[in-house]
Amino acid sequence: MKYFVSRGIYTLNSGTEHAQAQRTRLFNQQNDPAQYVTMDYNRLWLRDAQRVELDSEQVLNMYDYFQGTTQIPTVPVPVREFKQLPFDEYQLVDHGPDYYTVDHAGRQLARINILPGTVGLVGDVEYYDRFDNLVSRDNYDWRGFKSSIDYFHPDGSLGVRRFLNLAGEVVLENVYMNVADQLQPTMWKLIGYHGQDYRFDSQEDLFLFFLNEIAEQDDKAVMVADHRDVDLMVMQVEKAQSRWLAFHGAHADHHGNVYAAYTPAFQAEPGEIDGIIVPTVQQQTAIQGQFPETPVYVAADTVVDAKILSNTVSKNKRTPDHVIFSGRLESDRRPDEALAAFLRLFDQLPDATLEYRGYTNDHQLLGRLKQMAQHMGIAEHVIFGDYLPDTAMDNFYNQAQVLINTAYDEAGGISVIEAMAHGVPVVAYYTDYGIENLVENNVNGFVVTNGDQVQMARRVKQILQDPDLWQKLSRGAQQTAQAYQARTVYQQWKNILG
Repeated sequence: MKYFVSRGIYTLNSGTEHAQAQRTRLFNQQNDPAQYVTMDYNRLWLRDAQRVELDSEQVLNMYDYFQGTTQIPTVPVPVREFKQLPFDEYQLVDHGPDYYTVDHAGRQLARINILPGTVGLVGDVEYYDRFDNLVSRDNYDWRGFKSSIDYFHPDGSLGVRRFLNLAGEVVLENVYMNVADQLQPTMWKLIGYHGQDYRFDSQEDLFLFFLNEIAEQDDKAVMVADHRDVDLMVMQVEKAQSRWLAFHGAHADHHGNVYAAYTPAFQAEPGEIDGIIVPTVQQQTAIQGQFPETPVYVAADTVVDAKILSNTVSKNKRTPDHVIFSGRLESDRRPDEALAAFLRLFDQLPDATLEYRGYTNDHQLLGRLKQMAQHMGIAEHVIFGDYLPDTAMDNFYNQAQVLINTAYDEAGGISVIEAMAHGVPVVAYYTDYGIENLVENNVNGFVVTNGDQVQMARRVKQILQDPDLWQKLSRGAQQTAQAYQARTVYQQWKNILG
Protein backbone atom coordinates (compact mmCIF):
# COMPACT_ATOMS: atom_id res chain seq x y z
CA MET A 1 0.00 0.00 0.00
CA LYS A 2 1.00 3.63 -0.49
CA TYR A 3 1.18 5.66 2.74
CA PHE A 4 1.13 9.44 2.30
CA VAL A 5 2.42 10.75 5.62
CA SER A 6 1.76 14.12 7.26
CA ARG A 7 1.07 15.78 10.58
CA GLY A 8 -2.69 15.84 10.21
CA ILE A 9 -5.90 16.87 8.52
CA TYR A 10 -7.32 20.11 9.84
CA THR A 11 -10.42 22.23 9.90
CA LEU A 12 -8.47 24.75 7.80
CA ASN A 13 -6.08 23.05 5.41
CA SER A 14 -3.21 24.42 3.34
CA GLY A 15 -2.23 23.39 -0.16
CA THR A 16 -0.06 20.64 1.31
CA GLU A 17 -3.01 18.87 2.93
CA HIS A 18 -5.21 19.42 -0.12
CA ALA A 19 -2.57 17.96 -2.45
CA GLN A 20 -2.08 14.96 -0.17
CA ALA A 21 -5.83 14.36 0.08
CA GLN A 22 -6.26 14.65 -3.69
CA ARG A 23 -3.49 12.12 -4.28
CA THR A 24 -4.98 9.71 -1.73
CA ARG A 25 -8.33 9.89 -3.51
CA LEU A 26 -6.63 9.56 -6.88
CA PHE A 27 -4.79 6.35 -6.02
CA ASN A 28 -7.87 4.73 -4.54
CA GLN A 29 -9.94 5.74 -7.58
CA GLN A 30 -7.35 3.93 -9.70
CA ASN A 31 -7.69 0.82 -7.47
CA ASP A 32 -4.21 1.40 -6.10
CA PRO A 33 -4.74 1.34 -2.29
CA ALA A 34 -3.46 4.38 -0.41
CA GLN A 35 -3.93 5.98 3.00
CA TYR A 36 -3.44 9.48 4.32
CA VAL A 37 -1.39 8.86 7.49
CA THR A 38 -1.41 11.43 10.31
CA MET A 39 0.67 11.95 13.44
CA ASP A 40 -1.22 14.51 15.54
CA TYR A 41 -4.12 13.71 17.84
CA ASN A 42 -7.37 15.07 16.44
CA ARG A 43 -10.65 13.74 17.77
CA LEU A 44 -12.46 15.57 14.93
CA TRP A 45 -10.36 14.01 12.16
CA LEU A 46 -13.26 12.17 10.52
CA ARG A 47 -15.20 15.41 10.08
CA ASP A 48 -12.09 17.11 8.68
CA ALA A 49 -11.36 14.16 6.38
CA GLN A 50 -14.87 14.20 4.98
CA ARG A 51 -14.47 17.88 4.15
CA VAL A 52 -11.61 16.96 1.82
CA GLU A 53 -13.64 14.03 0.47
CA LEU A 54 -11.80 11.23 2.25
CA ASP A 55 -13.56 8.41 4.07
CA SER A 56 -12.47 6.64 7.24
CA GLU A 57 -10.77 3.80 5.35
CA GLN A 58 -8.54 6.27 3.51
CA VAL A 59 -7.14 7.87 6.67
CA LEU A 60 -4.93 6.28 9.33
CA ASN A 61 -4.19 8.27 12.48
CA MET A 62 -1.51 7.12 14.91
CA TYR A 63 -3.59 7.65 18.05
CA ASP A 64 -6.59 5.90 16.52
CA TYR A 65 -4.35 2.98 15.62
CA PHE A 66 -3.13 2.47 19.18
CA GLN A 67 -6.63 3.06 20.58
CA GLY A 68 -8.08 0.42 18.27
CA THR A 69 -10.65 2.87 16.89
CA THR A 70 -9.66 3.17 13.23
CA GLN A 71 -12.95 1.80 11.88
CA ILE A 72 -15.66 2.87 14.31
CA PRO A 73 -19.17 3.84 13.15
CA THR A 74 -20.47 7.25 14.14
CA VAL A 75 -23.03 7.19 16.96
CA PRO A 76 -23.97 10.78 17.91
CA VAL A 77 -24.29 11.58 21.62
CA PRO A 78 -26.94 14.30 22.24
CA VAL A 79 -26.49 16.15 25.52
CA ARG A 80 -29.98 15.29 26.72
CA GLU A 81 -29.32 11.59 26.14
CA PHE A 82 -25.91 11.66 27.82
CA LYS A 83 -25.83 8.70 30.23
CA GLN A 84 -22.58 9.40 32.04
CA LEU A 85 -24.25 11.90 34.37
CA PRO A 86 -27.43 11.19 36.37
CA PHE A 87 -29.67 14.02 35.24
CA ASP A 88 -32.44 12.73 37.49
CA GLU A 89 -30.24 13.87 40.41
CA TYR A 90 -28.50 16.87 38.85
CA GLN A 91 -29.88 19.87 37.00
CA LEU A 92 -28.93 20.31 33.34
CA VAL A 93 -28.86 24.04 32.51
CA ASP A 94 -28.93 25.25 28.90
CA HIS A 95 -26.61 28.24 28.30
CA GLY A 96 -27.22 28.58 24.57
CA PRO A 97 -25.77 26.77 21.55
CA ASP A 98 -22.23 26.33 22.90
CA TYR A 99 -22.52 24.68 26.31
CA TYR A 100 -24.60 23.34 29.18
CA THR A 101 -23.77 23.18 32.86
CA VAL A 102 -24.57 20.44 35.33
CA ASP A 103 -25.59 21.99 38.65
CA HIS A 104 -26.42 20.60 42.07
CA ALA A 105 -27.38 22.41 45.26
CA GLY A 106 -26.42 25.77 43.77
CA ARG A 107 -22.98 24.66 42.62
CA GLN A 108 -21.67 23.93 39.12
CA LEU A 109 -20.33 20.39 39.01
CA ALA A 110 -19.56 20.13 35.32
CA ARG A 111 -19.74 21.92 32.01
CA ILE A 112 -20.68 20.12 28.78
CA ASN A 113 -19.25 21.84 25.73
CA ILE A 114 -20.99 21.18 22.43
CA LEU A 115 -19.10 19.39 19.69
CA PRO A 116 -17.98 22.07 17.18
CA GLY A 117 -20.21 22.32 14.14
CA THR A 118 -23.09 20.39 15.69
CA VAL A 119 -26.34 21.15 17.45
CA GLY A 120 -26.50 19.71 20.95
CA LEU A 121 -23.92 16.91 20.65
CA VAL A 122 -21.42 16.25 23.43
CA GLY A 123 -17.94 17.55 22.63
CA ASP A 124 -16.19 17.47 25.99
CA VAL A 125 -17.15 17.45 29.65
CA GLU A 126 -15.25 19.51 32.24
CA TYR A 127 -15.45 18.52 35.91
CA TYR A 128 -14.89 20.93 38.83
CA ASP A 129 -14.08 20.45 42.50
CA ARG A 130 -15.86 22.21 45.36
CA PHE A 131 -13.50 25.18 44.99
CA ASP A 132 -14.52 25.55 41.32
CA ASN A 133 -11.14 24.37 40.07
CA LEU A 134 -11.05 22.41 36.82
CA VAL A 135 -10.06 18.85 37.75
CA SER A 136 -10.50 16.79 34.60
CA ARG A 137 -11.98 16.84 31.11
CA ASP A 138 -13.45 13.98 29.09
CA ASN A 139 -12.87 14.48 25.36
CA TYR A 140 -15.35 12.91 22.93
CA ASP A 141 -14.52 11.89 19.40
CA TRP A 142 -16.60 13.11 16.44
CA ARG A 143 -17.87 9.52 16.17
CA GLY A 144 -19.41 9.65 19.64
CA PHE A 145 -17.08 7.77 22.00
CA LYS A 146 -14.89 9.03 24.84
CA SER A 147 -11.43 9.27 23.31
CA SER A 148 -9.25 10.78 26.03
CA ILE A 149 -9.21 12.26 29.53
CA ASP A 150 -7.23 15.32 30.61
CA TYR A 151 -6.18 15.76 34.25
CA PHE A 152 -5.25 19.22 35.51
CA HIS A 153 -2.97 20.59 38.22
CA PRO A 154 -4.48 22.88 40.90
CA ASP A 155 -3.22 25.91 38.96
CA GLY A 156 -5.30 24.83 35.95
CA SER A 157 -2.40 23.61 33.82
CA LEU A 158 -2.63 20.28 32.03
CA GLY A 159 -0.81 17.47 33.81
CA VAL A 160 -1.64 14.22 32.05
CA ARG A 161 -3.64 13.17 29.00
CA ARG A 162 -4.78 9.56 28.84
CA PHE A 163 -6.04 7.97 25.63
CA LEU A 164 -8.67 5.24 25.81
CA ASN A 165 -9.83 2.26 23.83
CA LEU A 166 -13.54 1.61 23.35
CA ALA A 167 -13.67 -0.31 26.63
CA GLY A 168 -12.47 2.81 28.44
CA GLU A 169 -9.05 1.32 29.22
CA VAL A 170 -5.96 3.55 29.09
CA VAL A 171 -3.74 2.49 26.19
CA LEU A 172 -1.53 5.56 25.88
CA GLU A 173 -0.71 8.55 28.02
CA ASN A 174 1.47 11.60 27.88
CA VAL A 175 2.75 13.68 30.76
CA TYR A 176 3.01 17.48 30.58
CA MET A 177 5.65 19.57 32.35
CA ASN A 178 6.95 23.10 32.25
CA VAL A 179 10.06 23.33 30.09
CA ALA A 180 11.62 26.79 29.78
CA ASP A 181 8.37 28.27 31.15
CA GLN A 182 6.31 26.52 28.49
CA LEU A 183 3.89 23.70 29.24
CA GLN A 184 4.55 20.81 26.88
CA PRO A 185 4.32 17.02 26.77
CA THR A 186 7.55 15.38 27.91
CA MET A 187 6.80 11.65 27.94
CA TRP A 188 4.62 9.25 25.96
CA LYS A 189 3.80 5.86 27.43
CA LEU A 190 2.26 3.14 25.28
CA ILE A 191 0.52 0.75 27.66
CA GLY A 192 0.00 -2.96 27.13
CA TYR A 193 0.75 -2.89 23.42
CA HIS A 194 1.05 -6.57 22.49
CA GLY A 195 1.58 -7.21 26.19
CA GLN A 196 4.35 -4.66 26.70
CA ASP A 197 4.74 -1.06 27.81
CA TYR A 198 6.90 1.37 25.83
CA ARG A 199 8.17 4.83 26.76
CA PHE A 200 9.03 7.59 24.29
CA ASP A 201 10.58 11.01 24.82
CA SER A 202 8.66 12.68 22.00
CA GLN A 203 5.65 12.28 19.76
CA GLU A 204 8.09 11.93 16.86
CA ASP A 205 9.71 8.88 18.48
CA LEU A 206 6.27 7.34 18.99
CA PHE A 207 5.37 8.12 15.38
CA LEU A 208 8.49 6.38 14.08
CA PHE A 209 7.54 3.33 16.16
CA PHE A 210 4.06 3.49 14.63
CA LEU A 211 5.39 3.76 11.05
CA ASN A 212 7.66 0.79 11.68
CA GLU A 213 4.65 -1.17 12.89
CA ILE A 214 2.86 -0.39 9.62
CA ALA A 215 5.85 -1.45 7.56
CA GLU A 216 6.23 -4.62 9.63
CA GLN A 217 2.68 -5.63 8.72
CA ASP A 218 2.85 -4.59 5.04
CA ASP A 219 5.86 -5.84 3.10
CA LYS A 220 4.87 -3.61 0.17
CA ALA A 221 4.67 -0.40 2.20
CA VAL A 222 5.65 2.67 0.17
CA MET A 223 6.12 5.70 2.44
CA VAL A 224 5.84 9.27 1.14
CA ALA A 225 6.49 12.19 3.52
CA ASP A 226 4.25 15.11 2.54
CA HIS A 227 5.05 17.42 5.46
CA ARG A 228 8.57 18.43 6.35
CA ASP A 229 7.91 17.74 10.05
CA VAL A 230 7.71 14.01 9.31
CA ASP A 231 10.68 13.70 6.92
CA LEU A 232 13.10 12.31 9.51
CA MET A 233 10.63 9.68 10.70
CA VAL A 234 9.85 8.44 7.20
CA MET A 235 13.56 8.35 6.38
CA GLN A 236 14.15 6.02 9.35
CA VAL A 237 11.39 3.46 8.68
CA GLU A 238 13.26 0.18 8.53
CA LYS A 239 11.16 -2.22 6.49
CA ALA A 240 9.42 0.07 4.00
CA GLN A 241 9.71 -1.03 0.39
CA SER A 242 10.66 2.55 -0.50
CA ARG A 243 10.81 5.99 1.15
CA TRP A 244 10.12 9.30 -0.60
CA LEU A 245 9.85 12.99 0.24
CA ALA A 246 7.22 15.01 -1.66
CA PHE A 247 7.85 18.76 -1.83
CA HIS A 248 4.89 21.12 -2.14
CA GLY A 249 6.76 24.42 -2.11
CA ALA A 250 10.04 26.11 -2.83
CA HIS A 251 12.93 24.46 -1.00
CA ALA A 252 15.31 27.45 -1.11
CA ASP A 253 15.29 31.24 -1.32
CA HIS A 254 16.23 33.21 -4.41
CA HIS A 255 19.93 32.93 -3.49
CA GLY A 256 19.82 29.15 -3.26
CA ASN A 257 19.89 29.03 0.54
CA VAL A 258 17.93 25.96 1.61
CA TYR A 259 15.08 26.65 4.03
CA ALA A 260 15.62 25.05 7.44
CA ALA A 261 12.60 22.75 7.15
CA TYR A 262 14.08 21.16 4.02
CA THR A 263 17.58 20.61 5.42
CA PRO A 264 17.05 16.95 6.49
CA ALA A 265 16.10 16.05 2.93
CA PHE A 266 19.47 17.15 1.63
CA GLN A 267 21.42 15.63 4.51
CA ALA A 268 20.00 12.14 3.95
CA GLU A 269 22.51 9.34 3.99
CA PRO A 270 22.65 6.98 0.98
CA GLY A 271 19.74 4.56 1.19
CA GLU A 272 17.66 6.65 3.60
CA ILE A 273 15.39 7.89 0.81
CA ASP A 274 14.65 6.62 -2.68
CA GLY A 275 14.10 10.13 -3.95
CA ILE A 276 12.53 13.56 -3.71
CA ILE A 277 9.40 14.31 -5.73
CA VAL A 278 8.78 17.89 -6.89
CA PRO A 279 5.98 19.42 -8.98
CA THR A 280 8.05 21.04 -11.75
CA VAL A 281 11.03 20.28 -13.97
CA GLN A 282 12.49 23.67 -13.04
CA GLN A 283 12.65 22.75 -9.35
CA GLN A 284 14.10 19.37 -10.25
CA THR A 285 16.84 21.07 -12.28
CA ALA A 286 17.62 23.50 -9.45
CA ILE A 287 17.99 20.70 -6.88
CA GLN A 288 20.08 18.52 -9.17
CA GLY A 289 22.38 21.45 -9.86
CA GLN A 290 22.95 22.07 -6.15
CA PHE A 291 22.74 18.46 -4.90
CA PRO A 292 23.80 16.24 -7.82
CA GLU A 293 23.79 13.07 -5.70
CA THR A 294 20.13 13.49 -4.75
CA PRO A 295 17.63 11.57 -6.92
CA VAL A 296 14.81 13.96 -7.90
CA TYR A 297 11.61 13.12 -9.78
CA VAL A 298 8.72 15.20 -11.13
CA ALA A 299 5.00 14.60 -10.59
CA ALA A 300 2.11 17.06 -10.54
CA ASP A 301 0.98 18.41 -7.18
CA THR A 302 -2.71 18.74 -8.00
CA VAL A 303 -5.47 16.92 -9.85
CA VAL A 304 -8.18 18.55 -11.95
CA ASP A 305 -11.66 17.05 -12.13
CA ALA A 306 -12.73 16.38 -15.72
CA LYS A 307 -16.23 17.65 -14.85
CA ILE A 308 -14.79 21.08 -14.10
CA LEU A 309 -12.98 21.19 -17.44
CA SER A 310 -16.20 20.34 -19.26
CA ASN A 311 -17.99 23.30 -17.68
CA THR A 312 -17.35 26.60 -19.46
CA VAL A 313 -18.54 29.78 -17.73
CA SER A 314 -18.55 32.83 -20.01
CA LYS A 315 -17.32 36.24 -18.93
CA ASN A 316 -20.78 37.77 -18.88
CA LYS A 317 -21.98 35.11 -16.41
CA ARG A 318 -19.26 36.04 -13.93
CA THR A 319 -19.18 38.97 -11.51
CA PRO A 320 -18.03 41.98 -13.58
CA ASP A 321 -14.43 43.10 -12.94
CA HIS A 322 -14.09 40.59 -10.11
CA VAL A 323 -10.50 39.71 -9.15
CA ILE A 324 -9.60 36.94 -6.70
CA PHE A 325 -6.69 35.92 -4.46
CA SER A 326 -6.78 32.25 -3.48
CA GLY A 327 -4.57 30.58 -0.89
CA ARG A 328 -3.05 31.12 2.55
CA LEU A 329 -3.09 34.70 3.83
CA GLU A 330 0.50 34.54 5.05
CA SER A 331 3.46 36.84 4.55
CA ASP A 332 5.19 34.61 1.98
CA ARG A 333 2.08 34.81 -0.24
CA ARG A 334 2.20 38.62 0.04
CA PRO A 335 -1.51 39.42 0.06
CA ASP A 336 -0.56 43.04 0.78
CA GLU A 337 1.04 43.20 -2.69
CA ALA A 338 -2.25 42.02 -4.17
CA LEU A 339 -4.09 44.77 -2.32
CA ALA A 340 -1.63 47.44 -3.48
CA ALA A 341 -1.92 46.25 -7.09
CA PHE A 342 -5.70 46.24 -6.79
CA LEU A 343 -5.66 49.86 -5.58
CA ARG A 344 -3.92 50.86 -8.81
CA LEU A 345 -6.53 48.93 -10.77
CA PHE A 346 -9.37 50.47 -8.77
CA ASP A 347 -8.18 53.98 -9.66
CA GLN A 348 -8.96 53.10 -13.28
CA LEU A 349 -11.86 50.67 -12.82
CA PRO A 350 -13.92 51.96 -9.85
CA ASP A 351 -16.40 49.06 -10.06
CA ALA A 352 -13.69 46.41 -9.63
CA THR A 353 -13.71 44.09 -6.61
CA LEU A 354 -11.05 41.93 -4.97
CA GLU A 355 -11.93 38.80 -2.99
CA TYR A 356 -9.55 36.93 -0.69
CA ARG A 357 -10.19 33.28 0.17
CA GLY A 358 -7.87 31.21 2.31
CA TYR A 359 -7.04 30.57 5.93
CA THR A 360 -4.53 32.47 8.02
CA ASN A 361 -2.67 31.91 11.26
CA ASP A 362 -1.39 35.49 11.09
CA HIS A 363 -4.35 37.48 12.35
CA GLN A 364 -2.18 40.57 12.71
CA LEU A 365 -1.54 40.43 8.98
CA LEU A 366 -5.25 40.05 8.29
CA GLY A 367 -5.94 43.03 10.54
CA ARG A 368 -3.34 45.11 8.70
CA LEU A 369 -4.87 44.19 5.34
CA LYS A 370 -8.30 45.32 6.51
CA GLN A 371 -6.81 48.56 7.84
CA MET A 372 -4.99 49.11 4.54
CA ALA A 373 -8.22 48.66 2.59
CA GLN A 374 -9.97 51.09 4.91
CA HIS A 375 -7.15 53.64 4.68
CA MET A 376 -7.07 53.36 0.89
CA GLY A 377 -10.81 54.01 0.71
CA ILE A 378 -11.54 50.70 -1.02
CA ALA A 379 -12.87 48.65 1.91
CA GLU A 380 -16.30 48.28 0.29
CA HIS A 381 -14.65 46.75 -2.78
CA VAL A 382 -12.45 44.24 -0.93
CA ILE A 383 -13.91 41.00 0.43
CA PHE A 384 -12.09 39.05 3.13
CA GLY A 385 -14.11 35.87 2.89
CA ASP A 386 -14.17 32.90 5.22
CA TYR A 387 -12.19 29.77 4.43
CA LEU A 388 -14.10 27.66 1.93
CA PRO A 389 -14.27 23.85 1.89
CA ASP A 390 -13.52 22.10 -1.38
CA THR A 391 -17.20 21.73 -2.23
CA ALA A 392 -17.71 25.53 -2.23
CA MET A 393 -14.67 26.45 -4.32
CA ASP A 394 -16.35 25.93 -7.71
CA ASN A 395 -18.67 28.90 -7.26
CA PHE A 396 -15.78 31.05 -5.99
CA TYR A 397 -13.75 30.41 -9.14
CA ASN A 398 -16.75 30.57 -11.48
CA GLN A 399 -17.58 34.09 -10.31
CA ALA A 400 -14.03 35.36 -10.91
CA GLN A 401 -12.71 37.06 -14.03
CA VAL A 402 -9.01 37.14 -13.09
CA LEU A 403 -6.83 35.49 -10.42
CA ILE A 404 -3.72 37.28 -9.18
CA ASN A 405 -0.76 35.49 -7.62
CA THR A 406 1.74 37.60 -5.68
CA ALA A 407 3.66 34.82 -3.91
CA TYR A 408 7.31 35.41 -3.04
CA ASP A 409 8.04 31.96 -4.40
CA GLU A 410 5.91 29.26 -5.99
CA ALA A 411 6.37 25.62 -6.88
CA GLY A 412 3.35 23.72 -8.18
CA GLY A 413 0.92 26.63 -8.11
CA ILE A 414 -2.11 24.68 -6.89
CA SER A 415 -4.48 27.66 -6.76
CA VAL A 416 -3.27 28.81 -10.19
CA ILE A 417 -4.09 25.42 -11.71
CA GLU A 418 -7.46 25.29 -9.95
CA ALA A 419 -8.36 28.74 -11.29
CA MET A 420 -7.28 27.79 -14.81
CA ALA A 421 -9.43 24.65 -14.68
CA HIS A 422 -12.39 26.97 -14.12
CA GLY A 423 -11.38 29.14 -17.07
CA VAL A 424 -9.97 32.01 -15.00
CA PRO A 425 -7.03 33.89 -16.61
CA VAL A 426 -4.08 34.44 -14.27
CA VAL A 427 -1.72 37.34 -13.69
CA ALA A 428 1.24 36.23 -11.59
CA TYR A 429 4.52 37.55 -10.31
CA TYR A 430 7.54 35.79 -11.78
CA THR A 431 9.01 33.23 -9.37
CA ASP A 432 11.56 30.46 -9.61
CA TYR A 433 10.61 26.86 -10.36
CA GLY A 434 8.33 27.28 -13.32
CA ILE A 435 5.51 29.80 -12.92
CA GLU A 436 6.39 31.15 -16.38
CA ASN A 437 5.86 27.67 -17.84
CA LEU A 438 2.48 27.39 -16.18
CA VAL A 439 1.28 30.93 -16.87
CA GLU A 440 2.11 31.76 -20.49
CA ASN A 441 1.90 35.32 -21.72
CA ASN A 442 -1.04 35.92 -24.02
CA VAL A 443 -2.04 32.23 -23.80
CA ASN A 444 -3.70 31.82 -20.38
CA GLY A 445 -2.64 35.00 -18.59
CA PHE A 446 0.48 37.06 -17.99
CA VAL A 447 3.63 36.83 -15.87
CA VAL A 448 4.92 40.17 -14.61
CA THR A 449 8.08 41.25 -12.84
CA ASN A 450 8.05 40.15 -9.20
CA GLY A 451 6.98 43.12 -7.10
CA ASP A 452 5.79 45.30 -10.00
CA GLN A 453 2.33 46.32 -8.85
CA VAL A 454 1.89 48.79 -11.73
CA GLN A 455 2.55 46.11 -14.33
CA MET A 456 0.22 43.68 -12.57
CA ALA A 457 -2.61 46.22 -12.44
CA ARG A 458 -2.08 47.08 -16.11
CA ARG A 459 -2.30 43.44 -17.19
CA VAL A 460 -5.40 42.80 -15.08
CA LYS A 461 -7.08 45.87 -16.57
CA GLN A 462 -6.13 44.75 -20.07
CA ILE A 463 -7.82 41.39 -19.54
CA LEU A 464 -10.93 42.81 -17.89
CA GLN A 465 -11.53 45.43 -20.58
CA ASP A 466 -10.99 43.24 -23.64
CA PRO A 467 -13.71 40.55 -23.95
CA ASP A 468 -11.97 38.86 -26.88
CA LEU A 469 -8.68 38.66 -24.98
CA TRP A 470 -10.46 37.35 -21.88
CA GLN A 471 -12.16 34.65 -23.94
CA LYS A 472 -8.85 33.64 -25.53
CA LEU A 473 -7.05 33.46 -22.17
CA SER A 474 -9.95 31.63 -20.54
CA ARG A 475 -9.86 28.96 -23.24
CA GLY A 476 -6.08 28.75 -22.92
CA ALA A 477 -6.35 28.38 -19.14
CA GLN A 478 -8.64 25.36 -19.41
CA GLN A 479 -6.41 23.85 -22.09
CA THR A 480 -3.41 24.22 -19.76
CA ALA A 481 -5.33 22.54 -16.94
CA GLN A 482 -6.03 19.51 -19.16
CA ALA A 483 -2.52 18.27 -18.34
CA TYR A 484 -3.58 17.78 -14.70
CA GLN A 485 -6.37 15.29 -15.25
CA ALA A 486 -6.53 12.20 -13.06
CA ARG A 487 -5.14 9.54 -15.36
CA THR A 488 -2.15 11.67 -16.40
CA VAL A 489 -1.22 12.63 -12.84
CA TYR A 490 -1.70 9.10 -11.54
CA GLN A 491 0.62 7.71 -14.20
CA GLN A 492 3.31 10.24 -13.23
CA TRP A 493 3.18 9.08 -9.62
CA LYS A 494 2.82 5.42 -10.54
CA ASN A 495 5.97 5.58 -12.67
CA ILE A 496 7.89 6.85 -9.63
CA LEU A 497 6.41 4.89 -6.74
CA GLY A 498 5.70 1.68 -8.61
